[in-house]
Amino acid sequence: MSHPLPGKRVLIVEDNPIIAYDISDLIEDTGAEPVGPALDLASGMRLVTENHLDAALLDIDLGGEYVWPIAEALDRHAVPYAFVSAQCSADLMPESFRSRPCIYKPAKPSDIIDALMGFAASPKDAG
Repeated sequence: MSHPLPGKRVLIVEDNPIIAYDISDLIEDTGAEPVGPALDLASGMRLVTENHLDAALLDIDLGGEYVWPIAEALDRHAVPYAFVSAQCSADLMPESFRSRPCIYKPAKPSDIIDALMGFAASPKDAG
């Protein structure tokens, strides 16, 4: 596989460690640097505030806590992100996040890479 995202820093917020590390490996395969994974809301918020990020992949439900505060923090920092979740429902999502990409689990690696490539090709505040 070529390395289409060299040097990009991608936050991973996912409460399932197996999925989190699979996504981390996938990100490394693109030449990007995974940040995290954060397995819960508190560690995700810490990683957002302590790191320069180019993009993020967010699970919606983190063991009963929703990822919305992390998404809001990413919006404030103009970091593009996609949700990677089995819960991509407009009924569940606050209206302000409904325009964000949502990749249904089980996610295909190509869908995740396509989302990240779209972020790399777009201006940072276009989300």
